[in-house]
Amino acid sequence: MSEDWLYQVRIKVQKEIAEAIRFNYVNKIAEKIITLAKKHKTSLVCTLDAFTGYVKEAEKNGVDGYPLYTWTKRTIENKEKVKKHSEAFAFYYKEEQVYSKKIAKKLHNDLLVLYDVGEIKELRLIDTNPDNNPQPPPQK
Repeated sequence: MSEDWLYQVRIKVQKEIAEAIRFNYVNKIAEKIITLAKKHKTSLVCTLDAFTGYVKEAEKNGVDGYPLYTWTKRTIENKEKVKKHSEAFAFYYKEEQVYSKKIAKKLHNDLLVLYDVGEIKELRLIDTNPDNNPQPPPQK
């Protein structure tokens, strides 16, 4: 068992905040989140946008090389899941999806202030330990 897991910080926010982040609208809470992201040299990536990008890339390059294509395509075609994932964001550190626990904890701790006052609906610190994460769905 490795102690060297990598981490990612994820949040869920209200629709108005998500749209402000995704489409560069003016919103006080979105600005707070973006400021914290910049402070920690991270960028916000909307889960829905990441899924859509994955599907487009797979379709451009041939879906055989993309094991999550079918699942991801179904997800972005489901209205309920589109709503859910359009309000969810991951923080990437210098273009990396996962990063050291030290970086993740500092970002998480700063975001905790916004979570505690209800400006963020959900705040999660995820690690890469497969025992703590759902595994990809089986291929059909």
